[in-house]
Amino acid sequence: MINEAVCEGCGDCSKKSNCVSVSPVETEFGRKRTIDQSSCNKDFSCVKGFCPSFVTVEGGQLKKRKPVLQAVLAAIPEPTLPSLDKPYGILVTGVGGTGVVTIGALLGMASHLEGKGVAVLDMTGLAQKGGSVYTHVRIAKTSEEIHAVRIAAGEANALLGCDMIVSTSDEALAKMQKGITRGVVNSDVATTSEFVNNPDLHIPVAEMQDVLRDAMTEVDFVDASALTTSLLGDAIYTNPFVMGYAWQKGQIPLTLASIMRAIELNGQAVEKNKQAFDWGRRAAVDLQAVKKIATPPEAKPDSQRMSETVEEMIERRVTYLTAYQNAAYAERYRSLVAKVQGVETEKFPGKKAL
Repeated sequence: MINEAVCEGCGDCSKKSNCVSVSPVETEFGRKRTIDQSSCNKDFSCVKGFCPSFVTVEGGQLKKRKPVLQAVLAAIPEPTLPSLDKPYGILVTGVGGTGVVTIGALLGMASHLEGKGVAVLDMTGLAQKGGSVYTHVRIAKTSEEIHAVRIAAGEANALLGCDMIVSTSDEALAKMQKGITRGVVNSDVATTSEFVNNPDLHIPVAEMQDVLRDAMTEVDFVDASALTTSLLGDAIYTNPFVMGYAWQKGQIPLTLASIMRAIELNGQAVEKNKQAFDWGRRAAVDLQAVKKIATPPEAKPDSQRMSETVEEMIERRVTYLTAYQNAAYAERYRSLVAKVQGVETEKFPGKKAL
């Protein structure tokens, strides 16, 4: 665990461990570090970093949230499923080790259970854990209607974007087309290897979202990783959450019964995967309600709530410094900021001071 109040965001833990489970976390006091407990392999190489912020808990376990009563949300209406007058292409994008191939297998089995024609192609390349993975799924009324397994350029009807960066790659964008493609994309950005070398790495999330909006007819962005971690205790259920969201949006031409049966036949964490799929459906209907249940106001550390104005920012730091040492220490900070604001106003007349 990393004590956020002590961490200075230097990134030495990342350099020593070369581990992408050491993730950035944006706070009121700058970028800090946190350990992604869902992907950590517990080799403890990160503690070799020159840092007093690491705290080792021996004999303990991660706190599990109490089960959320799903009855608190209204009944979910049945969506209108796509027609299969011609083969339907679904592109699943994500990171190796998170279950992208499993989503393709579930869609393939559900199609088989319904007697439909289906072809699934996994493009894993050199990816194992942490690399880019693309799964092409083509569904038709009969197998004879499917003449190619791989989705051709501009022929993806749906995008299940389980990772933002992979979804905006050239390989993925080439399959999309305005007027044809709709999609659901996980807005969380997974830590990349470049972050290990550059602790201040900026990932242009807004720009990537604009690229996807331009490439598709319709796209929804949802922080599936954070929601599944809060609701189910592990980010590994992100992908079935995205699949449930897409199904509820009418982007998967398969019945609910066949998908649930495919999850059962898969035999891995059956109930959790069903719940993740169901929460995805609920998020598609009322995302704000799901967010409220997943992350109540008291669950988020105050340090991760960003100040909305400069005045609020200053006051929060004054309060913090007073508690840290005393009022005189905080007043030194306030005086310094006021001095800087005065100089800025003098040097740049007409410009609003910081």
